[in-house]
Amino acid sequence: MSVHWITLIPEDPRFVPDEAKRERARERFAEIAPEAREITADVTDTIQFFHCGENFNGISCPACASDIPLRWWHDCIHEDYSKEAGYKLAMYSTPCCGFGCTMHDLAYDFPQGLGRFSLSAMNPYLLGSLDERYRAEFEAILGTKLRVIYVHL
Repeated sequence: MSVHWITLIPEDPRFVPDEAKRERARERFAEIAPEAREITADVTDTIQFFHCGENFNGISCPACASDIPLRWWHDCIHEDYSKEAGYKLAMYSTPCCGFGCTMHDLAYDFPQGLGRFSLSAMNPYLLGSLDERYRAEFEAILGTKLRVIYVHL
């Protein structure tokens, strides 16, 4: 059986909203997706990677739109990570045009990213994809721009 999540993370990977905002966002997600199996607003001590699972189609450079070789990405994402500190968000020069960016800044198809905070709904059956008006509402509640990640496992 497939499992799907809609996960929202801040565009700023270091951003963590206060507890009251996290709880309000979680409650609002429960109103929007009443059929969801589980809704969470999680904070980690370190920066983590939020992937899209089987939705992954590739990575491109945010500056020149060239495809990023998966081997290069794999090497960089592993170099950037430590068990003790999570992801460092180090700057890397893309192999195509030398653009300086973090692993969070790359253009992922489907979106993925790094962060300490996530708001997720598991199997939000009736919701499908998240309407832009809901993203804007969550951004207002949490006080930050958000990236929507559609996870399929």
